[in-house]
Amino acid sequence: MSGDLYITHPLAVATILAEVGADDEMLCAAMLHDTIDDTPCTLAALSEFGADVAALVAGTAALDQLKGSRGRKLAQVMAAAKSADSRVLAIKVADRLHNMRRVEFITHAKQLRKAREALDFFAPAASQLSMDMVEAELETLAYATMKRNRHARSVSGRLLIAMAGLLPVASRTRWCEEWLGELHTLPARCDRVSFAMHTMLGIPRLAFTVGKPDPGRRRAG
Repeated sequence: MSGDLYITHPLAVATILAEVGADDEMLCAAMLHDTIDDTPCTLAALSEFGADVAALVAGTAALDQLKGSRGRKLAQVMAAAKSADSRVLAIKVADRLHNMRRVEFITHAKQLRKAREALDFFAPAASQLSMDMVEAELETLAYATMKRNRHARSVSGRLLIAMAGLLPVASRTRWCEEWLGELHTLPARCDRVSFAMHTMLGIPRLAFTVGKPDPGRRRAG
């Protein structure tokens, strides 16, 4: 979603784990943790990296399914996580940390959901694993995300986000962040509504302006 190469995320997850002293099998599994979901690669094909690596990748996929099950209470998820292979849990914690570092590239609704999960599940899991620095960064990023998106679900915020669909994808996130940040500074609801209305009236012109090609770039090309 950020436009980065696919390898960027698994490499970042492996780097986070390397910094906390992960073993070779964990690092290999971190590099491969999304392959089953995101590529044609099968779990059987991963066996060429060794049984331990394949088992760790399978474990991370299973933990994803458990965490994403509707109706599953947090206490049940945490109990299952405590009984899981600690290395699997560590990979998922590192995975979420990098997700939170790049959270601005997903929708505001998903930002809030991932921030809530970081506080409810992943930060306590990091504490369980004695990954203190990771726990602290997860909490910091989650609280910052929730604060930044405080008004994303308000009527004014939803209207601005919807209207932002007129803007080019490359600049949409930046403008949404700026507008939601402005809403956050306005204490009165009437002020937020007024700001949203004035901003929405100007979005079509803004979309035309930012969507125009750069003459200098065209000449240079």
